[in-house]
Amino acid sequence: MSNENILVVIVTHNAAPFLHLCLDPFVDDRKGIDIMVVDNGSTDDTLQQLGSDFPFVEVHPRSHNLGFGAANNIGLELALVRGYKGVVLLNQDAQISADTIRALAAQADKDPEIGVISPLHLSADGKQVERGFAHYLPEDTSKPLIEVPAANAAIWYVPRQTLLTVGLFCPLFFHYGEDTEFCSRLQAAGLKLVIDTTRTGIHARSESTPTPEKRRWLDYTYHLTELCSPLYESTLLRYWRGPIKLWLKGGDGKRLWRLRKEANLWLRRPPLDLAGLKRVYNDTPKAPVLLLVYNRPKHTAQLLRDYWRQPEAEETPLYILSDGAKGDDDIDSVHEVRAIVQEMAQHPMVTLWEQPTNVGLARNVTEGVSRVLARHECVIVLEDDLRLSPYLLRWMNDNLQIHSHHKEIAHIHAGTFYSSAQLAPNHLLSFAGSWGWATWRDRWESLWEPDGKKLLQQLEANPDQKRDFNYAGFMRFSKMLQAQVEGRNNSWAIRWHASILLHNKLSINAQPPMVSNSGFDGSGTHCANDRRYTTPVTPYPVYAHEYQEVVEDQSARKILRHYYTRTNNKLVKGYYKLKSLVSRR
Repeated sequence: MSNENILVVIVTHNAAPFLHLCLDPFVDDRKGIDIMVVDNGSTDDTLQQLGSDFPFVEVHPRSHNLGFGAANNIGLELALVRGYKGVVLLNQDAQISADTIRALAAQADKDPEIGVISPLHLSADGKQVERGFAHYLPEDTSKPLIEVPAANAAIWYVPRQTLLTVGLFCPLFFHYGEDTEFCSRLQAAGLKLVIDTTRTGIHARSESTPTPEKRRWLDYTYHLTELCSPLYESTLLRYWRGPIKLWLKGGDGKRLWRLRKEANLWLRRPPLDLAGLKRVYNDTPKAPVLLLVYNRPKHTAQLLRDYWRQPEAEETPLYILSDGAKGDDDIDSVHEVRAIVQEMAQHPMVTLWEQPTNVGLARNVTEGVSRVLARHECVIVLEDDLRLSPYLLRWMNDNLQIHSHHKEIAHIHAGTFYSSAQLAPNHLLSFAGSWGWATWRDRWESLWEPDGKKLLQQLEANPDQKRDFNYAGFMRFSKMLQAQVEGRNNSWAIRWHASILLHNKLSINAQPPMVSNSGFDGSGTHCANDRRYTTPVTPYPVYAHEYQEVVEDQSARKILRHYYTRTNNKLVKGYYKLKSLVSRR
């Protein structure tokens, strides 16, 4: 699909005071230009003003603030899917004329090495270069076109080919720094960022001195750009210029250090998959999500922040099943969780179910899955202690759609805790991981066996399947199933795993992981303070693919078995048990 128009993308947040400044130039002149607003959860009358004063604007309202880069990415993805020749990124407090946009695009058309072109950014009075933008300019500005290493993204024209080559904004940034990181990728790709000094726009941002808190945040984001920079060949140099220098300066280097693995994944990301992007936007329905919560308010709040950053979240049916308190010890924390999810239930796509008493995870999973599947053909299941990739729902939806008719596949698992660079993306295993998973109604209804005793008898009758179930003795899943039969645990996951294996079904497993389990911090019922299962989550989109042969990936199976040999032997288990006891004293 080819579209010779240009898309203007404007991210708004409580933008009512600026809307006329930003949008008035397009009221009478939009030739070859379409306008899109992605609203970041405004609480003023931004949306009302857009509807009444600017009906030509396509509005994408979000219920939560995604941050600058993630919200812009929604517009950028739609521009790619619809085939626009280029995109103008325009701040809510900035102004540019339609003529200037067309001139910038024409200039970029002349030179394929131009990755981004910007006009001069003038201050609100239109008489001088805006103070922040002046920082990027050389002393000599007499040339009509000036190449610079970086410039802020208040007014950018970005050709379509740049997005296909360089990608979108990095989701590791929330606000500030994302444009600088994008500029470093332009340089790495051999593209130019050009300022057209013959063209101007207005950027009416405040000239006030940043507060100490904002300065700390700006410093943090600067060092995050250093950590993510593709211009440094050495990983150690990125670590030095990123978290280590920030820590030496007295900043939050520890927080930045925890992002190093996600930054490394970002730097190793595959090229933008335009075919996958078009498929998920045009042909893929939104599967419902079942979220199970109990008594961990901090984990629940964090998961919901991750959830609402998903591009698909606003259109996804979300069912929240809240378990009741066991007694006086957890009643306050359960009430705190319920206050959080009751607020979420104001969203039109959210349905809240509250258990009057504590029924436990196993019953919540099995009853919740069955209730959702009574209404829908498939379900995505999340628990309150997961951290989510910003593209989890996309990956799940794509796989649920692509493989809905592949009856050999019964399960989709996002939390690949045994992550390894040798694992293939979307590898197939006879394994039902429970950290962020999905299935279809027909598989659940035909395969799920709640009777653990029956499953154990079937395994005992088939030694080869029992051996597979136990990963050749390296993981005693049959003992876990025996414990469930004897009432020493009430694991639904071990029964679902056995149900799948006994029917020779397979699961799709993410690589890199799309979720990570943050519950091994001593806060869970059976979870010690344990970092064995902590993995970075994928900061870029991953899509489904067809399999030439739907068979178990033996290489992946060896990697998982090797993981169990390293992490579940007596020595390692003893170490983590001792660590947990010490941490609780």
